[in-house]
Amino acid sequence: MVSRLIIVALLTSTLSSCGLTSLIPTGGTNVAANTQVGAENNQNVGVTTYNKPEIKPEGPVDTVNQDNSTTNISEIDPLLLILLVLGWLAPSPSEMGRGLLKLFRRKE
Repeated sequence: MVSRLIIVALLTSTLSSCGLTSLIPTGGTNVAANTQVGAENNQNVGVTTYNKPEIKPEGPVDTVNQDNSTTNISEIDPLLLILLVLGWLAPSPSEMGRGLLKLFRRKE
């Protein structure tokens, strides 16, 4: 019984979160990895100046329309209107199936 207790105590003491060292406050883990992940990385002490790139338009910008009104489209494409009417006149799939079966049935 005592040997089991010693084995359990040794196993739990080797685990970092279960041992006696987890009860002693040490200030937490150190996560100062000092990594630099990015396009332009700087570690400066003092004033840092950034030069912003100048964005120039590719073409003339004399006639920019900044109207906030909504667009009202009242024209309907004639082909869309024809498809709409044909879809309304076309039979349903069940009527088409009955028509196909009627073609292959024997006449009595």
